[in-house]
Amino acid sequence: MDRAASTIDPCTLANTEDAALKHLELDWQVDFSSHVISGCALWHVQIIKPTGKLLLDTKMLAVSRVLVDGLEASFELLAAHDAFGSALQVTLPVCASESLPTLKVACYYSTHPESSACQWLSEELTAGKKHPYLFTQCQAIHARALMPCQDTPGSKFTYSASVTVPSWATPLMSAISGGPAASTESASRKRARGEAGAQPAADAPEPTTTFSFEQTVPIPSYLLALAVGELHSRKIGPRSLVWSEPSMVEAAAHEFVDVERFLQAAETITGQEYVWGQYDILCLPPSFPYGGMENPCLTFVTPTLLAGDRSLAGVVAHEVSHSWTGNLLTNRTWEHFWLNEGWTVWLERRIEAHLHGEKWYDFGANERAADLTETIQQYGEGHSFTSLLPDLTGMDPDDAFSVVPYEKGFRLLHHLSEVVGRDAFFTFVRAYIARFKFKTLTSACFRDFFIEWCANASVDCSDVDWDTWLHEPGHPPVADRFSNEEGERALDVARRWIDPAAAVAPGGEPEGCGANAVEGWRYAHWAVFLNELGKEASKLSVDKLRKMDGLYDITSSRNAEVRLRWQRLCLQHREERIVPHVVEFLKAQGRMKFVRPLYRDLFAWAEQRSVALATFAEWKANYHPIARKMLAKDLQLAD
Repeated sequence: MDRAASTIDPCTLANTEDAALKHLELDWQVDFSSHVISGCALWHVQIIKPTGKLLLDTKMLAVSRVLVDGLEASFELLAAHDAFGSALQVTLPVCASESLPTLKVACYYSTHPESSACQWLSEELTAGKKHPYLFTQCQAIHARALMPCQDTPGSKFTYSASVTVPSWATPLMSAISGGPAASTESASRKRARGEAGAQPAADAPEPTTTFSFEQTVPIPSYLLALAVGELHSRKIGPRSLVWSEPSMVEAAAHEFVDVERFLQAAETITGQEYVWGQYDILCLPPSFPYGGMENPCLTFVTPTLLAGDRSLAGVVAHEVSHSWTGNLLTNRTWEHFWLNEGWTVWLERRIEAHLHGEKWYDFGANERAADLTETIQQYGEGHSFTSLLPDLTGMDPDDAFSVVPYEKGFRLLHHLSEVVGRDAFFTFVRAYIARFKFKTLTSACFRDFFIEWCANASVDCSDVDWDTWLHEPGHPPVADRFSNEEGERALDVARRWIDPAAAVAPGGEPEGCGANAVEGWRYAHWAVFLNELGKEASKLSVDKLRKMDGLYDITSSRNAEVRLRWQRLCLQHREERIVPHVVEFLKAQGRMKFVRPLYRDLFAWAEQRSVALATFAEWKANYHPIARKMLAKDLQLAD
């Protein structure tokens, strides 16, 4: 089987070849006391070919009733799979097989309190400490733990929603909000105003408010998102608000003020206007496991981006890019994930170059090269997960998540741009976006379109080794060369520290490496500096690290990316002074990019293994379920 062309998703139990889900009507009630979302998911189902059943993905859902076109329908939950959950099998009327109509299938259900799609935070785990908080994370295959659905990126649908929440709360979704539609009030509040008819207050329910939402652009299930909390907003652009808890909203507004510049740059590069209407940003509590999540109309971001100097706001440029690559054009299955992330890295770096100069495109590519090398070494050169098309048969896509689709995918696209020339590649990008917008595609679709475009443009692309790029594990087959104008500044300082023969200044540091050597550095300079030290770590010593820290005060940095690299370097050298700072960082946030490598490094240090295990045991309830599962594997624990 040519996996580059395969449209079969091994990660869904739904019968997508028989029926297509075209529109979803949600009616949800959010219950913070039970940690349950309950209500109805009504699907508009288009029958593709004659079938007597509809199979939907579910995981730990309690389904109580199913109606087909308003009539009771028989249903059952089939045998459960550890990763994929249970298929909900709904019996369809005979007429569905005969006339191939569009049906309305309504599933009444509730989520499980331990749903992998939801994180319920107690008041103590929020910034305000007054009210609880809920947010969902459906990528990759967790939407099935939120609602019955075809949980595959190859199935796109529009949706509307009615969400009922406590009246102190504001819900947000990956859709345009219609605002509050209705509210109820507790008897105690009526009685406080002296209204007639107010009943005794014993166990009176809290007042609630119902909000409406509408998403008119088709999305895959992994992009359906909900957040509920005490949320305030600030306007940061003509089509953008930033949302957060009240105590964080001003800091978030300061950090992300450049979002409109990112949107306009992406529109210019792709030749395609932003189709989603609103681009809001929600700064989540620290337990959010990713840097950002590109939910349409409402990007989720981690508070680890709040460095105070906008140095990490470039992550938003990545999420903005997803509005085109990933959300507008979508990989058909998770085996083609590089079409999502590789393209998005390319567009993110193109935005950086558009705004700040071409040298920053190359700088970004150089800076992340070490991450790709480390990941390939960690898996092993021959591991399927180091291929752009990994085999996910029977596997949870979360287990294959790494920088490979991001950075190896980017390097394929950069290689193609060198084959056709940079200016011609920009023309190709616009043609590609226009051809596949609102659609899903495989790697073969992309490959064939590129070859077709080159033929029409009289460009020879016959030397592109598609089979090796797409199917072979390990490092990219072509070693791209990026200029390193900015990176050389940081590399020079790093190499002086590494060189055992370097002349020593009166202060004990290598000459040219005093505090003034790092003046004016951006975050990316620090990343290059620390990455280089990590590659040549055997030439360093604890004494040198302590001297370095005394000059540059790296341990005190509030930039999360700098903290990660510095702490890993210190752990590698068994610098005991860093351990309390590592534990503090592990408890301050739950972003997997940070917590997973730090836990692994701490665990690998025999004398500190107990610290890693004790910290996880104490703090695991504060991590998102996805992060908790992956950390348990890293620490060789049964979750």
